[in-house]
Amino acid sequence: MAVVLAMVIDGLGLLVNTLQGMQERRFSATYDAVSSAVTSITMAFVVCLLSIHRHARPGIGIGFYFT
Repeated sequence: MAVVLAMVIDGLGLLVNTLQGMQERRFSATYDAVSSAVTSITMAFVVCLLSIHRHARPGIGIGFYFT
């Protein structure tokens, strides 16, 4: 009886460790996805600003003139 109880407790320990590992991987994957999305949005914004700056003509005041 004690052997069976020890096997059940060991099995539950393995289950808990597996669930914790899956949770850590899920958090890591979520972090990587959000980090990638933020990097992409930031780069797109910078490219947009550089494009606007390149098309701006000096001496036209506040607005930009696009050709």
